Amino acid sequence: MNTVVFPPAAVAPPQSLVAPSGHYNFGTYTGSIPTINPLDAAGTGKFVGARRRVRNLGLKEWEAFQLGDDRHFVLGAVYNAKALGLLQVLIVDKQAATIKRFETKLPSNLLDVARGLDGTVSSGEFAGLKIEIGNDLSGHDGSDGVLTVDATQRGTALRPEMGLHITGAADRAGHLVIVHPFDDTRALYSHKAMMPAAGSIVIDGERLGLADDRGFLILDDHHGDYPRPMKYDWVTGIRRREDGVVEGFNLTDNQICNPGVFNENAIWIGDQVHRLPAVTVTRPEGPWGKWFIRDEAGAVDVTFTPTVRSTQHVGPRKALAEYYAPYGWYEGTIEAENASLKVDGVFGVGEQKRISV
Repeated sequence: MNTVVFPPAAVAPPQSLVAPSGHYNFGTYTGSIPTINPLDAAGTGKFVGARRRVRNLGLKEWEAFQLGDDRHFVLGAVYNAKALGLLQVLIVDKQAATIKRFETKLPSNLLDVARGLDGTVSSGEFAGLKIEIGNDLSGHDGSDGVLTVDATQRGTALRPEMGLHITGAADRAGHLVIVHPFDDTRALYSHKAMMPAAGSIVIDGERLGLADDRGFLILDDHHGDYPRPMKYDWVTGIRRREDGVVEGFNLTDNQICNPGVFNENAIWIGDQVHRLPAVTVTRPEGPWGKWFIRDEAGAVDVTFTPTVRSTQHVGPRKALAEYYAPYGWYEGTIEAENASLKVDGVFGVGEQKRISV
């Protein structure tokens, strides 16, 4: 077996995503970056305005969340691909292996993805679906840090009414913040956090969750100046232990340079985050068969078994976007440098994504 080489420890965050010099502050950080200013990397000079507009059109930006309890797992997002927007709330019953979909595509100018997570809101409303994600991670108004998720779907003859109202305890979260290079001038920024949560999910008057003291919430704030086509493999899972501690993991194989140093692979145990080496994802039987997530030395040994299918394809023969996002169960072990996590019985989601628009 090869020796495990772990990436450098995360450090305190810089003041801004892009420095006054116009260069990205590449690194891995332990908390929020106050100023998220990706357009400031566009350079200076006579054509700075045009450069900013071009860079903005190339950014893939979303604020997403995964939440749930012992029975349900929910994925939602306010997503701006610039060519179009997407509002989405997908509610999965883990044991029944069923999914309820509340989603709509919309013009990208009708939604807003926040840049920064203190006193901001990511939101959109279209075709009866409304989502608002309220960000106050540092408690700037004097309260404890919180993350709120509010989503409603107007009921129709073809679609049930839905209401989702969740509050996450961001002051009890572990945070992993990355600014990682695609090259010297393009970066992926992501802020992921896992935390306890409470609230309600109601569909057509029936309360589905969250069960008292069993709720959890993942924040996934994301702004990326991706190469074209954009592609990556990603899996995440989370649960809340009987003692109330939230634990979970995030594993990604993407287009970042030097993934041994720059990756967003980690386990969460309570408010502690433990980084991991680079991983690869293989699917010998395709996206609906088992997924195998491994590193070279055996520190990550995880198998994902999909039970619920979900896709989003765009264009003839999936030419513009090919996207598989099944939900299912994990098994295996993850060994960090100073912690370990057995993931048997953890539920979550995986993504195999390739987008050309």
